[in-house]
Parts: sequence; C-alpha cells; structure tokens
Amino acid sequence: MQKIRNYYEGSRDKFVIESVYGTERNLKAKYEVMEKYRLQQESFEEWVISRLLLSGTEYVLDLGTGNGRFSLPVSRILKGKTGFLIGCDLAEGVMLPSCVQAQTESLPMLHLAADAENLPFLSEQFDLAMANHMLYHLSNLHRGLAELSRVLKNTGKLLATTNSEKGMPELFLLHLRTMELLGIPFGVKEDPITFSLENGEQILREHFEQVELWTYEAGFKVADPMPVFQYYAATQLYQGPMNDDNLPREVRDAIAPCFMLLTEEMIRSNGGELVISKPVGAFLCKNKRKTSQ
Repeated sequence: MQKIRNYYEGSRDKFVIESVYGTERNLKAKYEVMEKYRLQQESFEEWVISRLLLSGTEYVLDLGTGNGRFSLPVSRILKGKTGFLIGCDLAEGVMLPSCVQAQTESLPMLHLAADAENLPFLSEQFDLAMANHMLYHLSNLHRGLAELSRVLKNTGKLLATTNSEKGMPELFLLHLRTMELLGIPFGVKEDPITFSLENGEQILREHFEQVELWTYEAGFKVADPMPVFQYYAATQLYQGPMNDDNLPREVRDAIAPCFMLLTEEMIRSNGGELVISKPVGAFLCKNKRKTSQ
C-alpha cells in the first residue's frame, strides 16, 4: 500500500520552508503573477503600508522579510529621517535581492538571518514589527508572538498579514484534480491554517490589544494557463510531489502538462477568463503594556 503524503501550503517544517523559499526564485515567481494579473489597481503592499501612516522616525522589524516586498517600501519612507528597519528571515538566500536593492538605494536597512521563535534582540526595541504571510509557518506560533511582543515597545504595534482558510479554491481544485488523474497518493490537510484571516484576531488578542482587521482581495485574473502554472509551480503544492523521490520520475514529469491541460479546460468553461480568488487579511495590533518588575 502506498504511503499517503500531504502536499500543502503553510508548512511549519523549517526544512520544507527553506527548501521552497530558501532563495528568492519561488517568491519572485508568485509575486510577478500577482503583480501583472491582479484584480486590484493598488497592490496589497501599497494598500497596507499607506494605512500605517508612518512618520519616518520609526524603528521597524520586518520578520520573514523575504525579498523585501514590505521592507523596501517602508525603508524608503524612513530614508532621510531618523527611522531604521531590520529585516529578518530564516533563510539568508531569500533576502539577497533585498540586500542588493537596499545598498543600491542607500536605504536605512539591515538584513539578519534569525529564527522568529528566538529573536536576537533586546526587549522593547521596536516601534513597529511586521510579520507578513509568515506566522502560519511557525512551529510554535505563540512563542513567536510572545517574542514579537517582547521586542516591541509598550507603545509599539504589530502588523500581521495572512491568507484566508478559503483562499485560492480554484488553484487547489486544479491541484487535487491533477493528483487524482496521475494517481499520486496524497492527503488533504484537514486542520485549519494555524494563523488565518478567520482565526487571527482570537490568537493575537492573547498577546496584543486593540486588534484591527483589514481585508483585501489579492486574487488575479488570467486568460491563459501559463500564469496559473507559474504561481502553482512556486508553491509547496507543486514542489512537494515534484521533490518526492518515492514517486516515479515519469509521474512527476507529467504534473506540469496535466495541470496546464486542466487549467486550460477550466478557463474555457469559464468563458475564456479565470479568476483565482485570494482574500487576505491584515491585522494591526497594539502591544499589551508591560508592567515594571
């Protein structure tokens, strides 16, 4: 009997995270699709950052900074003022493009490899911490949130963004059909995302106060299957079976053409256009005031 394996996004395995996002390639591929084919005129990053009303004097921590999609525009606001930003990620390689860009623009920004569950900072250092689309990757979410609260000043705030548990149903359906057609043994993850648009507020209130939720539709629309596959190929849904040595090489090689064919059929059945819906949430939280010991 073949072993059933789970291929899903939101893995909390640090090896899996580093293997998929250890370099900027997969993140870049996903963001390129979302940028080119997005439903909204304003990008999610622009929309969120404009709501932060930054003065430019803030000391900012960007946890899970990746290729700098939040940290670079924020550091541009800080440039020429007294603010400073530290970008941290588990994998150094994924931060390389951001490092290069920050140096090119002489931005007030430093990059460090760091574990979110054991931050290398003194307590009460930051005015703002950002944890964007990364908290669901933590093996111990509450330890990570406790660390964020610790390094924030009493007056500090946390920006945490995440996906909906119901996000991208069209993409996930295409993935399931591909796995079924190719006879790839897989399991569907039944547990909810550890940190999502739906459960985020309840979780954050254990560590923060005045939790405010903003919602945004970050989906994209296409008339061609290639952008959908480009996004899919950069996810754990695809990377999981493709890197599974227990699967025959010919089966793994068939994933891409099978997915493309199914996507083409779905586009045709939807009148020539396909919307991949992706509701996302941004939580802005005020740190709980710490009492003097």
